Amino acid sequence: MIGRRKTMAVAALISLLGTVQMTLAPSFSMLLTGRLLTGIGVGISLTIAPLYISEVSPAEIRGRMVSLPEVFVNIGILLGYLANYLLSTSPINWRLMLGFGCIPAVLLLSSLIVLPESPRWLVLQNRTREAESVLSKICRDREEALFTLSEMIITAKAQTDELSCSEAGATDIKQALTNNAHFQSNQKLKNDGSGVWLQLLCPTPNVRKLLIIALSLQFFQQASGIDALVYYTPSVLNQSGMTSKSTLLGATMTVGITKALFVPVASIYLDTVGRRPLLLASSLGMSAAMAVVGVSLASMGRSLSPTRSLPSQLELGSISALVAICAYMAFFSIGFGPICAVLTSEIFPSRLRSQALSLGTVMNRTVSGGVAFSFLSIANAIGPPGTFFLFAGICLASAVFVYTCIPETKGKTLEELSK
Repeated sequence: MIGRRKTMAVAALISLLGTVQMTLAPSFSMLLTGRLLTGIGVGISLTIAPLYISEVSPAEIRGRMVSLPEVFVNIGILLGYLANYLLSTSPINWRLMLGFGCIPAVLLLSSLIVLPESPRWLVLQNRTREAESVLSKICRDREEALFTLSEMIITAKAQTDELSCSEAGATDIKQALTNNAHFQSNQKLKNDGSGVWLQLLCPTPNVRKLLIIALSLQFFQQASGIDALVYYTPSVLNQSGMTSKSTLLGATMTVGITKALFVPVASIYLDTVGRRPLLLASSLGMSAAMAVVGVSLASMGRSLSPTRSLPSQLELGSISALVAICAYMAFFSIGFGPICAVLTSEIFPSRLRSQALSLGTVMNRTVSGGVAFSFLSIANAIGPPGTFFLFAGICLASAVFVYTCIPETKGKTLEELSK
């Protein structure tokens, strides 16, 4: 309803307000309220970032551009590790730690001064002159801008006509096209976003297929165990035999650095190798790595002595567990980490894209929370090795899903993918 730029501004403002409240919180309830506000801002950001980038990027580099948020998420995680380490001796360390979160929100708000509105959203609002102005800035030349604009207009009108038929109950597309009242009514429906949720909740076979792809990708990304490792890496490594706090801190930093270093690999190869090959390599590699972690934990058993000096007498199981966790992070970062957002932002028609992306974000965050909350309980029930074998099975299932269901989208414009 309000456009991509204003939605980003809302996300930044909510995040900023939540961060300020956490930093200055005089009580736990105020701290928790600020955290909830920040979570809302993050949730909006997770949806709007890939949506906006996909709509302003040329087809030949769209995959690389949409994967950039994942790159900077990992840089942010590393900066968080570093800030926590440097502030560990400060008497007000947690307030400073949270206060640093104001910086990215302020930077985002400042950047909106120069960021253009999405030309595809402008076309959906019948603001074609503004869309042409934006395209003239982001395309190589005026000829390319006009060609892209014409594609957007044709695709938007085709989507409008399709929706008009479904809303009016017409059986003849030509008849719906000649019915100006239906056409204008649909334009209003599309401009304010109503009617779209009905299409997603009661989808046509084609839309249902797209929803299955998007929601399944988001499910597998989180069900593969990524957040369990992000949150509980120290616990897992301690279970494998690492007991020294300094060694655990160093190992955790190594895992974070590995994750951050491999995300750019996906950014480089997304538009040349393609989405499917990277997703397949990612899922198979994650499955193998999780299996190795499970074997490493199983091999350690209860034979470890908590008084051993580390890392000079580091057990083989501890080393293999650390290497496997790093390998898992590397494989996740070249595929499922960045590509889920890329594909979800590409495959839907313009009229459904923002709402479909929000559904994907809900699936992603719901599964993430479920894995984070249940990890320790599952580990206590079936043992840490069994838990990682379970994750390995889920990763293998994701490989089967990618091979059988995921289309290749590299090099195609959003209008071509909407046809």
